[in-house]
Amino acid sequence: MPSLEPFCDITATMTPKMLGNMPLGTRIDFTFQGHAVSPHWEGERDVSGVDYVTVRPDGNMDLQIRGVIGAKRDAVSYQATGVSLGISRTEAAPQELITFATGNEDLAWLNDVVGVGLGRGDGAELKLAIYIVRPD
Repeated sequence: MPSLEPFCDITATMTPKMLGNMPLGTRIDFTFQGHAVSPHWEGERDVSGVDYVTVRPDGNMDLQIRGVIGAKRDAVSYQATGVSLGISRTEAAPQELITFATGNEDLAWLNDVVGVGLGRGDGAELKLAIYIVRPD
């Protein structure tokens, strides 16, 4: 049975930009900035990106995310798709499927794995735990 291996924890602040009603729901782009900690590096690394959100009629959100952890030669780019369950007007529970791209030799193994992100958004604050899916 596959297992989940902790990769990193992200804490970020989101800034919304309302784009309005679209055919599939209300579109909001959330830029985010924060930091990530991981057993795979020392200290904190900056995180930034954009979460392209469509709020569906059922109150849940479709997610398309592009982000970067770190900078320069240590940068890890990632793309994610998923859904965020609307818990209340200001709280949500994102669930993401993630792929990575990096030129960092120490983290090159990320280019060949899939990650899962599980988190909690409360107002402008986001906390996300990212796990690597390991096959049996």
